Amino acid sequence: MKPVILYYPTLQKDFNFYEWVGNLSNKVKLMKVTSFQDVKSVMKMGDYTVYILLTNSQSFPANWQFTQLQADTTLMILAGFNKMNMVLLNSFLDSLDTYVEPSPDNSSFYRSLDYLDDNLCDNELSLEKVASHAYVSKCHYSRIFQQYVGKGFKEYVINKRIQKAKVLLKKGETVTDVCFSIGYNDLTHFGRMFKKIVGINPSQYRNQYSACQEAKTS
Repeated sequence: MKPVILYYPTLQKDFNFYEWVGNLSNKVKLMKVTSFQDVKSVMKMGDYTVYILLTNSQSFPANWQFTQLQADTTLMILAGFNKMNMVLLNSFLDSLDTYVEPSPDNSSFYRSLDYLDDNLCDNELSLEKVASHAYVSKCHYSRIFQQYVGKGFKEYVINKRIQKAKVLLKKGETVTDVCFSIGYNDLTHFGRMFKKIVGINPSQYRNQYSACQEAKTS
């Protein structure tokens, strides 16, 4: 299916909206429309099979009569610039298998990584939650995450949490405090993950580092 996004921006400049629309230009055909007549003209040409009408306003103008549009095409209408609509649109595009993968300089993707790193302490941190900060579906985010980070989302989170745990243990914090401060709510699970990556359990790591520091100062 061949989609096109017809976006109708309001007169008020919304830089976040324009940035997002700009990112979409790497994925699907974009056309700016300024009137309902523009929409009808584009659809009349019949070059596309899926038409997506998008605006950053809470609604399209009252005189836009959508019932006048062709009934033999797929039409999606989204009003309002918000995360729900962003995820909905990206999920829809994913289902059409039309995406070109975002380039490595995709600012939304890298902002989502910042969000992930800043929220490692959240024990409800999830792929879906982080994907919403890149304005894509969790399935698409999982694919681009593997492509640009070089490892899966779950593996990345575990490694980041264990790295943070090592730093906190070196500062002398208790194993229990470290466990809960990096997003785990189960000491046994934390210990198992730590040993799997580091080779020893958290208590041993903390004690070995402490002994090493004492030896240096003695």
